[in-house]
Amino acid sequence: MKISKEAKVGLLGIISLGILYLGFNFLKGLDLFSTENEYQVVFKEVNGLQNSNQVTYKGVTVGRVMDMETDQENDQIKVTLAVNKKIKVTDKTVALLADDGLIGGKLIKLNVLPGGELQEGGQLIGEIELGLADAAIQEITPALSHVDSLVLTLTKVVKEFEHTGAALKTLMASATQTTEGVNGVLAKNQASLAKITTNAAVLTSNLNDLTTSLDSQMTPIMKQTGQFTQNLSTLELEKTVSNLNTTIAGLQGILADVNNGEGTLGKLTSDDSLYINMDNTAASLDALLSDMKSNPRRYVHFSLFGGKDKSDKKKK
Repeated sequence: MKISKEAKVGLLGIISLGILYLGFNFLKGLDLFSTENEYQVVFKEVNGLQNSNQVTYKGVTVGRVMDMETDQENDQIKVTLAVNKKIKVTDKTVALLADDGLIGGKLIKLNVLPGGELQEGGQLIGEIELGLADAAIQEITPALSHVDSLVLTLTKVVKEFEHTGAALKTLMASATQTTEGVNGVLAKNQASLAKITTNAAVLTSNLNDLTTSLDSQMTPIMKQTGQFTQNLSTLELEKTVSNLNTTIAGLQGILADVNNGEGTLGKLTSDDSLYINMDNTAASLDALLSDMKSNPRRYVHFSLFGGKDKSDKKKK
């Protein structure tokens, strides 16, 4: 079968268009026969990231940047990554936008953390790695804040020293005047001070003599005190204490007899017959006195003519 020139030209054109299409898509980062999965990641800014930049995992290239889309409403950049299917991406994986030290561009570093498996088209966690300058500035910033506070403190201290310097000058002037005054007083009273020193020496000598005299006088007193103490120790205290113990024992025996009802006091405290007899006697005396008051003639016979009691006659 013979193919015409027109068919050959048309077929060649179709093949050329196909190759052009595949090459154009490859340059855009799209590979129709790729063994990669696509994932999304969002950054606030990409700092010069370009399509086809590398995606690395522990320093090994495992993918590339396929596309970047601007989301102006949310003020962010949506980046599409193509990652080799051999890399098991989790939902905790971090896509770190970092500097490429070799060519001075940008690349994406994958930090795969333990978690659930992320399906194709899922979104990674986007972060931006600080450069050397940014890291240095971030480390220097706290130190600068401390320096600022130190400068402010030093400024306050210097201001306080200004007031303190004036006060020190005044104090030194006063101290100088005081020293001059003391020197003048000492110069004027030098003779008096010499006399005071001499008198103090005489007083010290007199005190020493008095101390010696007191020591000689106190010795006989201490001896007499010792003799008095010895006399006290020779008193018959043991015999006195023994007599007291004997007396107390006798009193305790008497009290025991009284409690047991023995002896006269014991019977008085324990036997109530004496009380009953005394009570009966008192009642009899009371009845007798009452009868004497009512009938005194029964007990007293008094008559000028020796007559008898009428009450007796009536009874007869």
